Amino acid sequence: MIERYDLIVKLTEEALMDLIARARGSCVTFKARTLAKRAGLSTKPITLTLITHYLSELEAKGLISVWKRGSHGTKYMITRESPLWQEAKKALLEKLAEVRG
Repeated sequence: MIERYDLIVKLTEEALMDLIARARGSCVTFKARTLAKRAGLSTKPITLTLITHYLSELEAKGLISVWKRGSHGTKYMITRESPLWQEAKKALLEKLAEVRG
């Protein structure tokens, strides 16, 4: 089960980085289900619970924030000021530099 959780975390991180890389504004909002779909994971409740647990860990570290808690789940937000945003943009620029050679 631990390997499965590690895989879910890895795919969720990649989905978050992709979401930030494609951002057009100064923040992105998302739900656990959105990340699961983007990562190619199942949207079954157990998978969404694991993703939500990982997102709550990121929130506790101050990397993301809760935008809204509602009856349809929690919506999270990452702003331009977040260290996670800056790392994702930095990684994107490094990939572009590699492509240019």
